Amino acid sequence: MKNLSFLKKIFFTINQRTIYFYSFLIGCATCIEALLFHSCIHYTKDFLFHHLAHSSMDDPQTALQYFITYVREWPQLWVLVIPTLGGLLVGLIIHYLGPEAKGTGIDHFLDSFHNQGGNMRKRAPLLKFMASYFTIASGGSVGKEGPMALIGGGLGTLYGKFLKVGARAQRTFLLAGAAGGLGAIFRAPLGGAITSVEVLYKEDFESDALLPCIISSVTAYTIYSSVLGFGHSIRFTDNIFRSPIELFFYVFLAIFCSVAGFVFIRVFRGFGTHIFEKIKIHPILKTVIGGLMIGAIGLFFPHAIGEGLGVIQAVVDGRYPQVWYLGALFLLGLAVLKMITTSITVKSGASGGALVPTLFIGAMLGGFFGIIFHHFFPQWVPSVAPFVIVGMAAFFSSVTNASLGALVMVTEMTGGYELLPPLMIVAVISLILSHKFSLYENQVNNKFSSKAHLWDMNPKNLKHMQVGEAFGENYHSRAIIEDHMPLGQIQKLMQTTRQSDFIVKNNEGFLVGLFSLKQFANLEEELKDSEKLFLIHDVMTPVTSYVTEEDSLYHAMSGLMDSDFDKIPVVKKEETKLKVLGYLRHEDVLQYYYKIGQEQAQKATN
Repeated sequence: MKNLSFLKKIFFTINQRTIYFYSFLIGCATCIEALLFHSCIHYTKDFLFHHLAHSSMDDPQTALQYFITYVREWPQLWVLVIPTLGGLLVGLIIHYLGPEAKGTGIDHFLDSFHNQGGNMRKRAPLLKFMASYFTIASGGSVGKEGPMALIGGGLGTLYGKFLKVGARAQRTFLLAGAAGGLGAIFRAPLGGAITSVEVLYKEDFESDALLPCIISSVTAYTIYSSVLGFGHSIRFTDNIFRSPIELFFYVFLAIFCSVAGFVFIRVFRGFGTHIFEKIKIHPILKTVIGGLMIGAIGLFFPHAIGEGLGVIQAVVDGRYPQVWYLGALFLLGLAVLKMITTSITVKSGASGGALVPTLFIGAMLGGFFGIIFHHFFPQWVPSVAPFVIVGMAAFFSSVTNASLGALVMVTEMTGGYELLPPLMIVAVISLILSHKFSLYENQVNNKFSSKAHLWDMNPKNLKHMQVGEAFGENYHSRAIIEDHMPLGQIQKLMQTTRQSDFIVKNNEGFLVGLFSLKQFANLEEELKDSEKLFLIHDVMTPVTSYVTEEDSLYHAMSGLMDSDFDKIPVVKKEETKLKVLGYLRHEDVLQYYYKIGQEQAQKATN
């Protein structure tokens, strides 16, 4: 009995020490998933593209000759067919089994941390595994790291549910699982841990979870490498940094990568809002069309599809057209094409990570500038390869706001420790220039903007702040609709307002209900032939909570936390009716609290 009591204390007690042991177990479980995920993709992709399609996707040195002769043999037409079939399978999985399987995986991971208490559906890891496997193995322009972050995080949440832990420990398990997935797949134990706690915010990081993340990441990396071999993901031995003058060239590269990162984010989101969201066809057909587009590009430019790590290795080794202007233009063209193929793959509804494509784009941009600098300034830029490595970190950092994680991860992936000075320079520049935009829509500014840290604030301060005093008449109104609106108009309204939840009022301006597009998604099949016959009034839900101008911000935030909606109505009571004044979001309350905190801190220093 004593032994049973001792084991129960180890395995089922949550405290500051046992959580490190649980992180070790999560790392072990995540590593098994990473090995299975990598092996399935590797062998399937090898059969489909090397044996069936006779495609060479990793050697840009013969690219120009390859472009001329590529489509002369009929087996290469499989490059057109394979991504299309992959898109069909992914579309079936996402449509019939679960929408959380689509996308990069990082956004769903961020939403789970910030808004869901570290929870996700039990089947999410399996669905992400299946959808990403078909996407990547069929040539989709995505990587394994986003899916592995979600799969690992999902395993962590499953373990947390089994132990029945609280929300704080649940979020830690989520991060530990993601760190294990990133550390194993990238072969970057420290980089995986830092990225998992840094990618949550634009201006902050989750310091409390860093040690559990390191334990999980190191565990997963060690077991993973013991099976597949230790070493770096990208082999790099040309560790050249000889003169401080070189830093000026790296500064120019970092600035350009920040601008290119902004362009990539616009292109990435533009393919979603302006192309695939506007195509009025079945969602499954969208992934099929996306796969067909990827196959068409891959038929002529095979180096621009797939994960692309082999192409990065080839460029590091100098295998590209050796005429300097041809080589530079070729690498720049690959960077642009990778932006397009990645946007098509993800925004068509397929599944896979965007971090590896960002490393690819950065490597190509670094190679582009490295060739030019080496040609005109060979005395100061003796080699192109270091610019390829630094470009990876510069672009990665520019689009993810994970500057520290970027430089550590790229250093571990390549072994380029002598390049730490330029890597640190580009990380700082990227942080300064790019912190206002992000590839991930669910990335928030800091802990004050996250529901995960809502109760870190002093509730006494919120209780003394009234809604009317804090906001006056500055309430939001874009997501207020009338109950007689036809249901068929709601999707068009969503595209113009970029809102998913709506406050419903009647024609006299009184509050009558709430409406969420999640409900509409459930009703879509049932009502698709009669959307104009149904009104919002027919499908809205009763009001779950509201606030008046006399209520405290604490009351408003509590109502937001207890509600399934992302906004709360602000009303004025008129006898038994509620006049709608507008609504508040949880970030409005957090930003106001943050503003007051800064003002108080400024007064204290003065």
